[in-house]
Amino acid sequence: MRRFRILAGLALASICLFSCDKPGGNQGNKTPQIEKGEHLADVTYQVNVYSFADSDGDGWGDLKGVTQHLDYFESLGVSALWLSPVQAAMSYHGYNVTDYNAINPKLGTEADFKDLINQAKAKGIGIYMDYVLNHSGSDNAWFKSACANPTGPYRDYYVLSENPTADVAAGKIDNYGGAKAPGMGNWYTVTGGSTGYKGRLHFLVDMSKKTVTVTQTTATPQSPCTGSPKCWLWIGDEGGVGLYETSANIFEITIDVDTSWGFLIRTSLTTWDGGTKWGGDGSGLTFGTPYKINNTTAADITFGGTALYYFASFDKSMPDLNYGPYDKASESAAFKDLAASADKWIKMGVAGLRLDAVIWIYQNQTAANVAFLKSWYDHCNATWKAGGGQGDFYMVGEAWCDNAEQMAPYYKGLPSNFNFYYWYTLKDRIKKARGDDFAKTVLYFRGLFKAQRPGFIDAIKLTNHDEDRAAEDLGKSLEKEKLAAAVLLTSPGKPYIYQGEELGYWGNKGGGDEYVRAPIKWTKTGTVPTTALGGKVDNSMLSASISVEAQSADEASLLSVYRKFSQARNTYKALARGEISEVSSSNPAIALWTMSYEGQTVLVAHNFGAGVVSVNVPGGGLSAEGILVSNGVVTANDTSLTLGAYASAVFAQ
Repeated sequence: MRRFRILAGLALASICLFSCDKPGGNQGNKTPQIEKGEHLADVTYQVNVYSFADSDGDGWGDLKGVTQHLDYFESLGVSALWLSPVQAAMSYHGYNVTDYNAINPKLGTEADFKDLINQAKAKGIGIYMDYVLNHSGSDNAWFKSACANPTGPYRDYYVLSENPTADVAAGKIDNYGGAKAPGMGNWYTVTGGSTGYKGRLHFLVDMSKKTVTVTQTTATPQSPCTGSPKCWLWIGDEGGVGLYETSANIFEITIDVDTSWGFLIRTSLTTWDGGTKWGGDGSGLTFGTPYKINNTTAADITFGGTALYYFASFDKSMPDLNYGPYDKASESAAFKDLAASADKWIKMGVAGLRLDAVIWIYQNQTAANVAFLKSWYDHCNATWKAGGGQGDFYMVGEAWCDNAEQMAPYYKGLPSNFNFYYWYTLKDRIKKARGDDFAKTVLYFRGLFKAQRPGFIDAIKLTNHDEDRAAEDLGKSLEKEKLAAAVLLTSPGKPYIYQGEELGYWGNKGGGDEYVRAPIKWTKTGTVPTTALGGKVDNSMLSASISVEAQSADEASLLSVYRKFSQARNTYKALARGEISEVSSSNPAIALWTMSYEGQTVLVAHNFGAGVVSVNVPGGGLSAEGILVSNGVVTANDTSLTLGAYASAVFAQ
């Protein structure tokens, strides 16, 4: 039976550090005082640079804006910043990179980036870059050269084919990691290929035989069918052209065509999914000859010319990079060029990388992706150490799999991976008002990851830039948001705080991703940078009351909860670095666990429910004076602990 002995509490109102040599403290169990800047908590803040802070009034957040707010990160006890992509790119979000060696001029200059790195480092804050290895932007000079020059140096940098169906069947698409079909993505025709046609054509689609016959004609052209057609051409600038059903399963039309690429056949104009897109096998058709169509490969149907196709897992503006066979990926020219770009930034002082979409580098083929990532990490870690970096280089992967079991093997390639399943579990338990099995689930995750990598770093989080906001998921309940913050910052692992989460931002992706990437409202009356987001901002949310200015002045605000729990984590080694042990709870709403490290133990308690709940704590020794950090109404008397609705508390043993 453990007995929880109480130390003098953290001065929560001022959020200061403390020594246990204070009246009322337990002098026999001193907690080591942590010097300012040591950042035990290892908290990382995710920054959307384009919408965080605008230093020059052009409506874009920028690097100087981040530098100007380093004190804000200090107040949150942050030890690192994960920046959204800052390299030159095609779009505001930066995930279609055009130059891996240059800074996006919309965000600032290379000198601005270097200044941010240096000033942050002086405050004990590292800078992590977001790195996109699965694909580049279609405006990248590498891609343009690859498409234009068959014998040029960049031809092998991308997944290109004149006959994707045949090349996939023959196992020539290394990007698929040995699979015969991609886990996600499509083939697209390279713009400017000799695959189009201009003239009058008759189209006959036979859905019984799954063929299309295209014939050159001088017959009078028809207007598209505007009734309720069952079949359409998708062609040129016309888009969907309705066909006439001339007999059962036979669809026809004569039209004037002017297209640079070819056409597709669609059985729905509202979705591309569910087998409604019909195309060919990648070869060109012959006029007057029935051409086989399918709704699986469904490559563009071209007019006899030699087509060149590229593969993209995501949007057509993001062509996939090609690293060749996964067991030799580090020998590929693309890998070497990308690695050289990473070396540049690491040598400049970047302290870590966040890797985007790592499960798609080799199309959701785990073994292939893990082998690639290990080579990538080993290279970057060697560069870090050669430059005098202390310890191992930090790298975290976005291995967004269906479940934790599928993600776990990625720890063989990387030291850290985002634990999406932590948030899925936490929001589920908050909604169900059940906390008694939360510690058990966290222990399960940790055991799963440790089996793959003993020194794993569990990157725990609530939400990020690709998910509906935590506040949205929790029904915009401030009490539940405070509970989620307290749980995150009292759990084992490396916590990430997403921009605006600490302020209670809500939003969903229904109207566009921009609505979960909102700007920070710094002052009650000041403007926010909305240009990058195209004005897609919920201004009703960005009111004076949600601003940093207003919440900093309110000790009961969500921002204050984040600050004080992060400060507590930075103060107690057990809370920051401890291993979790489950403590049985006599009430399903209450989560209890201990965190222990180097002889120090803290007791963590959370009420996941909306009612006041009392529980007996094994060992006892609890008192109100011994609360190290708390949120909500908490009372303690020896073995009896009472927590108000969604309340949280931490005690020291």
